[in-house]
Order: sequence, then structure tokens, then C-alpha cells
Amino acid sequence: MIPPFQLSNRNLSRHRRRVVLSGLLLIAAAQCSLLCQDGGGKESGKKPEGEAAREKPSYDLVGWGQLRPVKDNEGFYEFSCTAREKGRWKKRKAFVKLSDDLKVLADSRAKPADFKKDDKAFVLGKEREDTSVSPLGLSFTDYRIISVQAVLRGSGIKINKDYRDRRDKQVRWLETLVETNDGQVKVTYFEQKGYRIEVDKKTLLLSRQPADSERVTANTKGLYAFVLGKSTGQRPRTGRKSDDKKPVFSTNRVIVLDPTAVKLGLYQKLYN
Repeated sequence: MIPPFQLSNRNLSRHRRRVVLSGLLLIAAAQCSLLCQDGGGKESGKKPEGEAAREKPSYDLVGWGQLRPVKDNEGFYEFSCTAREKGRWKKRKAFVKLSDDLKVLADSRAKPADFKKDDKAFVLGKEREDTSVSPLGLSFTDYRIISVQAVLRGSGIKINKDYRDRRDKQVRWLETLVETNDGQVKVTYFEQKGYRIEVDKKTLLLSRQPADSERVTANTKGLYAFVLGKSTGQRPRTGRKSDDKKPVFSTNRVIVLDPTAVKLGLYQKLYN
């Protein structure tokens, strides 16, 4: 008779094999769990490597206004601007230090021929649809964007979608895609319908394109610009106590604004 808790040699061998097999299964399960935690970035909620690098940068200064070089302080500029603060635009005076890796975009006057097929175009106007019936009873609808104040194309353009003209609430910024250009710019808007843009001599046509950094650094009289910057401890020496209270920002991104568009108040409608 086998005493309690005592196994025969054959049963002991079987028991040992079961223990070893159970141990291997436990090890395999643990390794699988670790692999799932390490390799399953999406399942664990971790962002894939490199995704953080694609996040939009944050800025301490987002503003537009007049940029003037500070005398005897190379690289420093006085910036009298309208800046974004806590969701609102406010008047502000600051200093701006241009970085060595400065990137510049510049607005310039354009012609209808400059607008190419599949260009993104931002139109300040209002859409209109006129339907007429032919003698044969066929209906025809003419799609137009009228009362056009400006048409913009190019890089780095952001519009104020909430803007409405005080004199005509239907006039607003429309984001479109150039469809054809045969002397008159035609764009795709609203349900893929072709809208013809009606422009005249008063309509501002602007193109925003990359420019050489000297467009800013070589300017000695000042210019109008949109600036994105971050706070810095560097400060120009002007000898004026009032300047000690002005914030200083470092920037590597400047957009040179068109003087005529500034005078006509276009940028208030674009940003504010």
C-alpha cells in the first residue's frame, strides 16, 4: 500500500514531466505578455515613435504688425503688433530676435494666370446661384462667387472662418480649389459645383511663397509682418528704461505682408 502523499517512481516521473510542462507554459505566457506590452504600442495607448515630433509647435507670440530694426542691435527688431492672447487679439509692443535659421514667406500681388489647376484658393466673397430656363424648357444654373474682395493662394495661409463683412453678412472667407483658369478663375466649392469668381480691378489677388531671409534681414526701414515666436532671455540694449518692460521673443518664422493689403485692411479680415 502506498502511504499518503507518496508516489511510485512511475507516477513521480509523470508528475515531474507535468510540473516541467506547466512551468514552460507559464514562462511562454509571461513572455507573450511582455511582448504585447512592449510591441503593441497602439494597443497599450502609447504613441508610435516619431508621432510626438509631428505635433504642432506652440508659440508665445502669434501676431502681426510693423517690424523695425533696433538701431545698433543686429538681429533685434521692434514689433508693434496685434497679438493673440487668451483667444483674443490685443495691441502689443515687443522685441523680436531673428534666429539664424530664419524661414520667410512673402505675400505679393498676383494675376489670374498665376492661379493654377488644383491650387487651394481662399476667396473673400459670397456665393450666388442664378437659375434660368431656355426656350426649350431646359434649366441652367450659373454658379458664381461675387462681391469678391480678395483671392489668396500659396503656403501657410490660415483664414478666420467666423469673419463676416459688416456691410454684407454673406461675404465671408471661402476655402476653394482651383478647377480651371481660362482668363477667369473657376473654383470647386460646395458639393463639387464649379463656381466662377468675378474679379475686377479692386480685387486683391495675392500669392504667398517662400522668400529669401534677406527679404527681412536686409530691410532697414521696416516692414509689415506676421511673426511666430517664443520667449527668450536675450534683450537688446537701447538705453531706454521703458524698453526693459517689453517682452522679447525669438523667431525663425516670419511672413512678409503686402503693403497694399495692409492699407486696405485685408489682414484684419484674414486674422481678426
